[in-house]
Amino acid sequence: MPFVTIMSSSEWVWIPRISRIALRAEPSHRSEQVSELLWGEPQQIIEVKGGWSLVRGWLDGYLGWTEVGSLWRAYYDGSGWATVRTREAPLFHKNRQVGRVSIGALFPLSGRWHTAIGDFWTPARYLLAWGKSELPLRTFLRAFLGAPYHWGGKSPGGIDCSGLTQIYYRLQGRLLPRDAYQQADFTLPVESPAVGDLVFFTARGKSGISHVGVYVGSGRLLHATPAQGVHIAPIEGLYTHTFHSFRTLLTEDFVI
Repeated sequence: MPFVTIMSSSEWVWIPRISRIALRAEPSHRSEQVSELLWGEPQQIIEVKGGWSLVRGWLDGYLGWTEVGSLWRAYYDGSGWATVRTREAPLFHKNRQVGRVSIGALFPLSGRWHTAIGDFWTPARYLLAWGKSELPLRTFLRAFLGAPYHWGGKSPGGIDCSGLTQIYYRLQGRLLPRDAYQQADFTLPVESPAVGDLVFFTARGKSGISHVGVYVGSGRLLHATPAQGVHIAPIEGLYTHTFHSFRTLLTEDFVI
């Protein structure tokens, strides 16, 4: 499977100041959470309004609002990308541990984000380098099975269906768009799925794609639902949705 090459040159970006930050549809705490930013996910600031910043993800193009002050400038050194491969990893500022970050959090391949107040880093043993290895499915299952469902979430603390598939593919060194219908637009239908392909569904009586999971073999999928959180289930046993298609990733990553 090909791996991504993106942001190959060094540049300054914006990244979250904490492990996870809610991304909202409108500039208000009352607005729906549409996604969340994990540590190290590089952003562009498009607009600032009333104490909120409209941001766009460098890696998936996703738009949303976050509070001013929740991001800070960091220098991407052009070394490539590495993803946290364990359920959590310690985050160090200079030589002092200042917190923990979630599986799926991003670092330059060097393992360090350079900021105006010093470097933030995590030990190399917690990182998976894009282009050199892929996280085994069984390891991903250990991190996410049993995680609660949370609309807009992308971590074991709470995750939705398309957040689960996006992070799974990130840990294969590949990029997917954020939402289920976007992921369907970016993938090709197949008759016989392989382990790791995507399984798409529509809501009963509706035509638009609204649910997605990862095919794990033997007619089963890994997915996240409000009733059961992250679990493995038979595809034919999903009574709240109608099967739409098996789909596989294109040979090239999408362009935003």
